[in-house]
Amino acid sequence: MNSKDKFLVFVCVYVGAAFTVAISISILYWNALRLEERALIFDMVSRHYEFILGTFILLVSIFLFAMSSLFHNYIVPISRLIEETMIAFINPYHRIHIEGSRDIVRLAETINEEARRFESLKNKTDRKIEKARTRAEEEKNMLAMFMSDLPEGVLICNTEGQILFYNKKIKAYLETGFSEKGEDVVSGRFIGLGRSVFGVLDKDLVVHALDEIGRNIKDRRSNETASFVVVGKAGRLLLVEAAPIFHSENELNGFILVFKDMTDDIESESHTDELLQSLIINIRTAVASTRAAIEAMVDYPDMKPDQRTTFQKIIHDNSLTIGSILDNVSGTYAARIKSRWPLVLMPAENLFEALKSRLSEQLEIIFHFSASAQQHWVKVDRYSFLRSMLFIMKNLKEETGATQFTGEISNDDKFVIINIDWIGKSIKIDTLRKWEEQQVNISDSGLPLKLREVLGHHGAEIWCYSCMQEAVCQSYLRLFLPAVNIREPADVGVMSAIRLGSRPEFYDFDLFNQPGQTLELDELPLADLTFTVFDTETTGLDTKGGDEIISIGAIRIVNGRLLQSEVYDQLIDPKCSVPDESVRIHGIRPDMLEGQPTIEKVLPLFHAFAEGTILVAHNASFDMKMLQLKEQATGIRFINPVLDTLLLSAVVHPAQESHNLEAISKRLGVNIIGRHTALGDAIATGEIFLKLIPLLISSGINTLKDARLASQKTYYARIKY
Repeated sequence: MNSKDKFLVFVCVYVGAAFTVAISISILYWNALRLEERALIFDMVSRHYEFILGTFILLVSIFLFAMSSLFHNYIVPISRLIEETMIAFINPYHRIHIEGSRDIVRLAETINEEARRFESLKNKTDRKIEKARTRAEEEKNMLAMFMSDLPEGVLICNTEGQILFYNKKIKAYLETGFSEKGEDVVSGRFIGLGRSVFGVLDKDLVVHALDEIGRNIKDRRSNETASFVVVGKAGRLLLVEAAPIFHSENELNGFILVFKDMTDDIESESHTDELLQSLIINIRTAVASTRAAIEAMVDYPDMKPDQRTTFQKIIHDNSLTIGSILDNVSGTYAARIKSRWPLVLMPAENLFEALKSRLSEQLEIIFHFSASAQQHWVKVDRYSFLRSMLFIMKNLKEETGATQFTGEISNDDKFVIINIDWIGKSIKIDTLRKWEEQQVNISDSGLPLKLREVLGHHGAEIWCYSCMQEAVCQSYLRLFLPAVNIREPADVGVMSAIRLGSRPEFYDFDLFNQPGQTLELDELPLADLTFTVFDTETTGLDTKGGDEIISIGAIRIVNGRLLQSEVYDQLIDPKCSVPDESVRIHGIRPDMLEGQPTIEKVLPLFHAFAEGTILVAHNASFDMKMLQLKEQATGIRFINPVLDTLLLSAVVHPAQESHNLEAISKRLGVNIIGRHTALGDAIATGEIFLKLIPLLISSGINTLKDARLASQKTYYARIKY
């Protein structure tokens, strides 16, 4: 409510009260008069009504003048004095400039003098604090910079999967959006503090890795890490190593994920594989030629002795050379493959127990397996190996029609032998080899690798057999895995578990104990919420006349901090002209919009950026109306709760005349950089919002519901677009 509205209410209240009192007294006095006294009064009024009316108007004017003077010299200045004194606590450089009575002006000068003393004392205290904190900040920043610039991507999450820390590399690996030319494709994968890691990674993969870590910890194994492979941006393959973070009481408090791009390694291995295959073919050709020479010698037994000796020596030497080359190349190739993808030591029986439950749940296959008294140890990547076994069993079921299988484990000196048998139709070796060339897929999920690649990585081979027993066809699938001596130490990954308290913290975001997603947003304190502050630039201000959005800018607020590294800034091709008067305001020329994506491509990405947050804007009704007009065309609907800094400013500063962005920024000490650009205005709005929060709290507005209800009661909430 502005000053004029307040004055009118003030006058109406007091005039109404005075009029009511006058009427009441007049009625009581009139009833107490005799008839002749009433007649005398009627006679006097009829003869002198001009004088009486003029006197009444003069008294009312004097009363209104007195009320206006009282209102503008005392009541309004006191309200503004209270507001501006509160502003001084948020902006210590703010000084009160107010008009009013001499006493009010003197009080304002006294407050300003105290504010100057407070500013001086605050500056001295800040310098001391800054000096005392410098060394700790340098150490923390050094470590943070080290983590940020690591060649590997790093994500640190709490137990709920909220991201607490990320570095530059991980955004390059996983985050997707438009290219510089406004091209393609919106996947909606964003990395950011407070966001869920499951928005960029398959939840099943992460949960499986955490389950494996939990089993290793429960079994007191030395390896407290787990590895898996994911597909990143542009289809690149990423090797992910997960390690737990423990609280000082040895309770799981989160986990860290380290990403390494293995695409080039795999491509290099593919080239090496091709070279190896070519080499093997050539050597086999030489071997075939040598065999042909031997056969010729056999066919011509009358060959001269010296010729026979020469042939024998050549054949012998070539055979040794070829064998040596094959052994060296094959050994080097296998060693390189195994060094790129870490394998974990575990009992083969554990794999079969896990396989048994998954076959029943996912494929409705009955798998009979009895663990032997002796454990057989193998080195495997548990996730990829189990997925491959599920893939094999799915194909077996489809090929043979069998739904019941029996498993058995045995070993010899070199291999752990896994036998899977069933009664019924057998499969051919050619069919098995075709499976090996297929990508490992089960239902709608799978691995970005072929079965042959997974088996080759494990050094495994697979064969099929069948035999007739009492007129019944008994079929077998036999898998050979390299045996591991139990005395061989288990591989430990590059990471180990992190225990808080054992090293300095390198981040200052306390999201480990943030409220869970199950709580109602309305009841959460403003300081505990995550916000997306945004702004739009348009071709004009006529929401119903066809004006279009040409730019969206946004920035996130997490844990009371404006995250300058988590912004959204996108120009949009409106497919219409941009008026010159609009260009003069925001500076976005038509040529700047050529080749940019349309609103149909931009809104899904912005929706993903703002997902799960509270939207904040200045004069949000206009921006939200522009977004709502695109719901039918894009299929995107923003259902996020919305807060408006214009309305919130009116809540905490009702006596102020203006609540535009410039006026609020000046009051709260916010510098606007890039005015009338979407991102510049969004950043300024975010800074304003952060300074409004303590003012709201001091006014008793603590939760999202409090802020929303208070905003609805303001005068500016009546504005519609």
